[in-house]
Amino acid sequence: MTNELVQLARSLQFDALESAWGQATKSPDAAATDAYATAIDLLCEQDMASRALGLASSMIEALVGNGAADAAMELGFRVMRRSAHNDALARTVVDLIEKRYGSETWYPLLRDRAGLTAASVQAILEFDRLRRYTRGNVVYHGGGWGEGQVEEFVPQSQETAVRFSSGRRELFPLDTLLTSFKALDAHDLRAMKLKQLDRLKQEAEQNPSGLIRRAAALYRGTITSAQVKTELCPSVVDAKAWPTFWKRVKTATAKDPWLKVEGTPTRPVFVVRGKPVGLVEEATAALHHQNDLGQRIGVLRDYLMRGQDEEVRTQILGLAGKIVEQAIEEKKATHAHILDGILFLEENGMRASIPAAAELRALLRKDDGTLVPHAIDRLATQASRAHAIELLPTALGDNWADQCAVALTEWPNSVLENVVDKLVATGNGTLCLPMWDRVAPYPNRFPLQTYLFGKLYCDGVFDDNEQAPTPVAVGRVLLHLGRVLNADRKKNQMHGRLLGRLTSLLTGKRGLMNRALDGISRDDLAHYVGICVRAGEDFPPEIVNMIDRVVADHYPDIHAAPELPFWERDFTFTTRDGLRRIREEYRVLVEDKIPANSKAIGAAAALGDLSENSEWESAMEEQRNLTGRAQDMDQQIRSARLIEEQDVPSDRVAPGTKVTLVEEGSGARSAYRVLGPWDLTDDHTINYLAPMAQGLLGKVVGEAAEMPSAHGPVRVRIEAIERII
Repeated sequence: MTNELVQLARSLQFDALESAWGQATKSPDAAATDAYATAIDLLCEQDMASRALGLASSMIEALVGNGAADAAMELGFRVMRRSAHNDALARTVVDLIEKRYGSETWYPLLRDRAGLTAASVQAILEFDRLRRYTRGNVVYHGGGWGEGQVEEFVPQSQETAVRFSSGRRELFPLDTLLTSFKALDAHDLRAMKLKQLDRLKQEAEQNPSGLIRRAAALYRGTITSAQVKTELCPSVVDAKAWPTFWKRVKTATAKDPWLKVEGTPTRPVFVVRGKPVGLVEEATAALHHQNDLGQRIGVLRDYLMRGQDEEVRTQILGLAGKIVEQAIEEKKATHAHILDGILFLEENGMRASIPAAAELRALLRKDDGTLVPHAIDRLATQASRAHAIELLPTALGDNWADQCAVALTEWPNSVLENVVDKLVATGNGTLCLPMWDRVAPYPNRFPLQTYLFGKLYCDGVFDDNEQAPTPVAVGRVLLHLGRVLNADRKKNQMHGRLLGRLTSLLTGKRGLMNRALDGISRDDLAHYVGICVRAGEDFPPEIVNMIDRVVADHYPDIHAAPELPFWERDFTFTTRDGLRRIREEYRVLVEDKIPANSKAIGAAAALGDLSENSEWESAMEEQRNLTGRAQDMDQQIRSARLIEEQDVPSDRVAPGTKVTLVEEGSGARSAYRVLGPWDLTDDHTINYLAPMAQGLLGKVVGEAAEMPSAHGPVRVRIEAIERII
């Protein structure tokens, strides 16, 4: 019945309220005084003081008649603080005060001090304030004393004895107490710790959200998880029991209509509401402030994480289902946003009217069928992206693996490893082998791809494949990658983490370096040493130590070797013609292609709604490609050095030489010019950075080497070397 009174007052159902109130006055409950007062408060908030006064007067009279004079007095104080009063009510409250406190030794002093004999509202409220400083009440001093319970009042000296929570007992003049201490309400958490600790402990077990509201009242209605723990542990909740209590708090507060939960799931912030609202209602209201489906799904994700109760979670998922189906029917949301919604439902055991794979296919394919891997990053969360990768076989069809493998350098870092893992898990790991030729010359451009190739190599994915590079070649490229990551790790957290994984890959249980260093030639080992030296003193010592042990055991003279050959320095070497080509390509890119693309973006944007504007999406995609390419080219040009200005040797293979090779077995001869990456003008010129040249560099006439080919490594012997620059 008491809850019904509050609900009727809140919903302003006055006729029903008066009827129910009349029934309540027939058998008033002293324990329900707070509920009666709350209903009165709600009416006063709606400027209905006269109606509130009538109901309050009838309930006070009923309580007195039922022998609950103290409850009647407290309700009278509460009503008068709300400015709902008249002379009759004031006289009634004064009579109740006389009956309740007339025998107390302090009563005459506080009565006169408040001016209670006049029976005015101001005098009654002043007496209400003063009585809170008498025996049994709790007061608080913010300057250091903290909270304490009043134990005694000495009328003769007008001094008051207070025993503080620390156990210390002090005497204070009454005026000092009134001016320097705050009287705490009986329901204040600090007061209850001193007088009703058992009730607080019970509340922690049975009503944890109510306890959170008490604690929040100390912080003006907003309290952090850290502040909650400060107030309740260990005074109310034992430290050992805190984890269990905290789980109950999360569940209870998510359903408490008087609490709004903000912050994060691990560090929530609790806010006491002015009016009660449930978590589902709060989520529904929050959706109205979001502009698109993607944002709405993000909001529902947050609320689902906060909802610890299964019923609440079911309601939130039901809300998500309605929103997703509406978006599917209206066809206004983007494929990414719809897919976000479908995946969100599937992650939680629900299904939409269309399969996620169909939306994923629409997201990743252009109209002409071209795969657009970077579009996966339009999904809102990493969980959604990882889920989407699992759907690739269904979304892309029977040749999904070939499509994904061909585009391995185009998948964004957010899902690249998921794609590779999916290929391996489905028996398609060997399709990643061609990636080697694309990434090996440029580990700085493809750091994650290079690392993942090394991981697959260590895992034996390419074992027994004739086209696989040698352990020495893979080790050399991974060392170059380590040098790049080491230089950037302080500025790039991702590179720092990847360096740690690479170090483990090279030196850990899978130990690629053990395979690479087993029987390694002196020249290759010297190359390894040179990479480590150029990487700097802070290069991972685990790698350096492994290489140094092999040097000490087999080729100790390497550390005394002369300066490294020029092509192993941290520059990109090219001819003058090659540098001229890349500069011209860069000029065309910056002066012609990028400005033209900017105009295309503006023209596409003028077509209207960008969410379904394929011209705008294509133009934006092209902009990302062009600007990324321009940044790479600018960096490459800055690091370029001319081969013509180097001391090109004539007795060993180096950039700037022509080498004649004889294939062992067949005796077939071939000749190649070894130049820079921008000098590839015919089929008989090779880039010194490419795997095809790496096994030749530094070798002399008569030495053997391995070169990669379409049919696997080919063993060749160097027949002649000619300097061409």
